[in-house]
Amino acid sequence: MSWESVSFWIEHHPGLASWVQAVGSIASIWGAFAISNKQQKIQIKLAKKAANEKAESLYAVIENAVKTTTTFGELLQTKPSEMVFKDLWQLVYKQHLESSVYSLGKLPAHELGGYEAVRAYSGVMGALTDVVRKVNTYFSSNVFQPSEYFNMCEETLKQVRFVESNWWSFQQAARRNS
Repeated sequence: MSWESVSFWIEHHPGLASWVQAVGSIASIWGAFAISNKQQKIQIKLAKKAANEKAESLYAVIENAVKTTTTFGELLQTKPSEMVFKDLWQLVYKQHLESSVYSLGKLPAHELGGYEAVRAYSGVMGALTDVVRKVNTYFSSNVFQPSEYFNMCEETLKQVRFVESNWWSFQQAARRNS
């Protein structure tokens, strides 16, 4: 078939060009929808990835605070002498626990994923704040009685257990929300 015969056929069928144009337009619309859907899926995937990374970083801040608190609780369980406890508090735990309280205070609680997670986070934050407050208050007072020291240790250990309990609740809520 030669080019002249194709040209002759097209000239004698003028409606054909309109049909070819219509089919081409429909195909380009389908193509645009396909590209749009693919881009939308990619955006959704990237948004989910960003949300997961943010959730992991929030989780890591809370987990770090809890691990430090748990380690501090293990120290309290050994019932160290007041002097050893004071040295460890000044050299190690005070800075770490105060930093944890500060970091927890900067977390956007409303982004933690639901009521249970926020409630558990608030419990961790409150108990950890109380741990730091109790120990700092004890060492800032001028009266050092053995019974007061052991009472402070027991009360602080109760708050450590409260941190651990709320951490468990937070983990459960995080699993349900993921």
